Amino acid sequence: MNKAVISHADNYRIESVKEALNSAFQKFFNLTDREKNPLGVGGLIKPGDSVFIKPNWVASRWRASCPHEDSLYCVITHPSVIEAVVDYVAVALEGRGEIILGDNPSIDADFEELMNTTKIRRLEKKYDGLLKIKDLRPLVCDDLKNYGKKNLMVHQLGDDRGAVEVNLGKDSLLYGINPERFRGVFDEREETVMSHTGDKQLYTFSKSLYDADVYISVPKLKTHQKVGVTLNLKGLVGSVTNKNQLVHWQVGYPEIQGDEYPDKVSYDKSKTAKVTHRGAWYGNDTIWRMVVDLYLGMKRKERKYFSIVDGIMGGEGQGPFCPTAKHSNSLIIGDDLLAVDCVATRYMGINPLKVKYLKYFLERKFDSVTLEDLKVCENNNDIKNFFESESMYTDFMVSDLWKELKTF
Repeated sequence: MNKAVISHADNYRIESVKEALNSAFQKFFNLTDREKNPLGVGGLIKPGDSVFIKPNWVASRWRASCPHEDSLYCVITHPSVIEAVVDYVAVALEGRGEIILGDNPSIDADFEELMNTTKIRRLEKKYDGLLKIKDLRPLVCDDLKNYGKKNLMVHQLGDDRGAVEVNLGKDSLLYGINPERFRGVFDEREETVMSHTGDKQLYTFSKSLYDADVYISVPKLKTHQKVGVTLNLKGLVGSVTNKNQLVHWQVGYPEIQGDEYPDKVSYDKSKTAKVTHRGAWYGNDTIWRMVVDLYLGMKRKERKYFSIVDGIMGGEGQGPFCPTAKHSNSLIIGDDLLAVDCVATRYMGINPLKVKYLKYFLERKFDSVTLEDLKVCENNNDIKNFFESESMYTDFMVSDLWKELKTF
């Protein structure tokens, strides 16, 4: 039976985070006493393992185009949560193996600014020889006016171990769809189209991440304007080194077989708008398929998984870049990414069956995950009828075009 545990912390003091995590680990791993090495005793990590920890590092600052500014930590994973997770992993490794802490952030994020703001690089010194921090991007945008122009991107090393190419072929949810309207990260769409034509359905994963023995996802509890919510599965966008393979929408509007905008009026307005919201509506029928593909691609290789969702401060409304801080004071843990996403989504007051990529997997009982059988614990107590309850739990706000998410 799949299980997830919700624990609570009122603030980001490292002591508070560790107390909440230890309580959650005790319940999840059925430990009888407070354990200094819960991830080892629980069987997740053994000495000598390669452990990849992936936070949400989508941005290094607020975008100037956002209608308001709030705490950066309703956008990205807080460093105290990351450090607490690293500490537990290091204990489990007993000095043998490796910890890789990394992400493939938005192409315009300034990684060094991110490191300086979070002060997370000190963990490399704290665990010298055991931990490395990696910016997995081979291309970055150093000037927003060049955003979307591949030939104007700056080249960098990316993952020093290279990449793993996975061809999903007919298993891809993009298979059978005319790729001529597919749009990835860049305006130059030829690479996107060629990566998703016929039996070729390619995703290029970071090798450091893909080959790890244990993958630990540490996402933010947050809404998303293109897929509804962004947690573990949507966070897998940060596992792919070639961002132009990530199809975000189909150019146009429904009358011309596109889903970039709801209608011709909004599509035409976008031509002169300073800020556009392409693909940011419930009718986007493309990007959720890409999210399904990423999880299918990851699951082609056997590895252990774990998730710690940072919801001490969540992000509601116009995520992923412009949310409003939501003090939900929670951490959600589990060893199945799909199961944790379902629990986290419902805890946000959102119907998991209205999130298209979750609905897809739930209808197929993928990983044997069903809402009926998923066990949920909060504050050491089992919650009965967690998904059937009329409670809106933390009741996250969603943008106007995503109100459907809040219906049950």
